[in-house]
Amino acid sequence: MKISKKLNLGEIRDRIDEIDNKLVVLLEERLNIVREVAQYKKQTGKKIFDETREKEVVEKNLKKVKNMELSHYIEIILKDIMNSSKEYQKFKIGSNTKYVNDLDFFNKKIGYTGVPGSYAYEVLINLLKNNKKFNDKDFESNKNIFNFKCHKDLVEAVNNGKVDIGILPIENSIVGEVRDSIDLINKKSIHIIGEVQHKISHNLLGIKGSKIEDIKNIYSHEQAFMQCSEFLEKHDWKLNKMSNTAISAKFISDCKNIENACIANKKTKEMYDLEILCENINNEKENYTRFFVISNEDIVIDKSNKISIVTSVNDEAGALVELLQIFYEYRLNMVNLKSRPRESKPWEYYFYIDFEGNMKNENVKMALERIRKKSNYLQVLGNYKVYNLQLNH
Repeated sequence: MKISKKLNLGEIRDRIDEIDNKLVVLLEERLNIVREVAQYKKQTGKKIFDETREKEVVEKNLKKVKNMELSHYIEIILKDIMNSSKEYQKFKIGSNTKYVNDLDFFNKKIGYTGVPGSYAYEVLINLLKNNKKFNDKDFESNKNIFNFKCHKDLVEAVNNGKVDIGILPIENSIVGEVRDSIDLINKKSIHIIGEVQHKISHNLLGIKGSKIEDIKNIYSHEQAFMQCSEFLEKHDWKLNKMSNTAISAKFISDCKNIENACIANKKTKEMYDLEILCENINNEKENYTRFFVISNEDIVIDKSNKISIVTSVNDEAGALVELLQIFYEYRLNMVNLKSRPRESKPWEYYFYIDFEGNMKNENVKMALERIRKKSNYLQVLGNYKVYNLQLNH
């Protein structure tokens, strides 16, 4: 594009200022209407986040863009406006937090990823067996337990109310975070209401009659491959990724091929009539995965001791350091910090942070208010209790 030599930067900036003045007036008018939306949602109990409505607004307005070169950038602006509107709605509606003594699973629809025998299934069963308000002992026939193929389907089901509670893996002590889980929680209207630290013991299993010398193909989740990499490097096997460890056990059981094996837990041996070919093949014997208990309700247990937030800062020198300084000033112990790329904004990141505390504490309230002012985005994912349950392998 040719640039005329007659253009004057001062005049161009004056034109931009004039447009900005009009934008501020229109944005203020829009937020005044958003305030009415917030009042309606408060009266009716409707959720702040309406994914379908947001997509409709963005898509409808993008159709009006004449210069397609600008479409991507206008989409970013529209999404930022929507995010600001949600923040304002949260401010006007106030807290809808429900404080309880302990998690209540009675008559609740509970979801997990995989099939019976998966580690998420084990966590779910342990939670139910350790819960005082749950008496049903026949877990296999429980009609309120649902399984999903992947994390995305599970989170979507919690988000739209098809299930009340979900069991979602978030991080492994050997290979780190389960990245899609963090992104999914941030995108949806999901609350973290509990955490379980579950010991993982991987085993190599094959069908009845197979031997380790027969094996050519290994099936499992990619996290299991990473957690057992030292064992796998000793063998010339083809690794086939599956969406879940227990699904891989069911798969080789159905195939009935002695050349196939899977990496899964011991429970799948009985469930899918398999043979254990090699036990405890993790790189590290002390192998744990953190599972989040998620809900579409903001439930806080009285003795909750951990808080998760997602936030972002301006792309300028020292911005992140200033944000983290707030935790030091209010004597809050930050136990986890991870960066994740922001959607539609290359080389910009949001930060996932875990710290110890309870939302009822004054220093926590003041710190979050400081973070809200310092950052350009803040979402409190949950204030929850860390459950150290008796393991049920």
